[in-house]
Amino acid sequence: MEKRFVAPLTEPEQQTLTSAYHHGEKRALRRRAHAILLSDQGHTITQISEILQVRRDAVSRWFKQWEVSGFDGLTDKPRSGRTPALDEHDHKRLQALVAEHPHQIRALQARFQEETGKSVATVTLRRALKKKWP
Repeated sequence: MEKRFVAPLTEPEQQTLTSAYHHGEKRALRRRAHAILLSDQGHTITQISEILQVRRDAVSRWFKQWEVSGFDGLTDKPRSGRTPALDEHDHKRLQALVAEHPHQIRALQARFQEETGKSVATVTLRRALKKKWP
């Protein structure tokens, strides 16, 4: 079986991948960046798949995406799905309402619905606040 590696990385590519590996927001991106870095260090696809505990075909696909599109090939593409219930303006309004009604999720929910006309479950409000709170 032929051994396959990515082409030797340039210094900027190494820095970008190392940064993504250490500080990437999504686990999938960190894992893909790690795979490319390991290949650059001389690890085979089999070794990388064992280290990262993924299938060989996944590692091979990551290599192809890297070769075709570079770093952009490693990032997740937007997917279809339900549109978010709350937009950025709603998040900002929620934060302002929390300042007025701390620890009162029902009052916050009622006031938010009154102001925006959007009926949102308390669990959705909690999730939005937890995600967007500084």
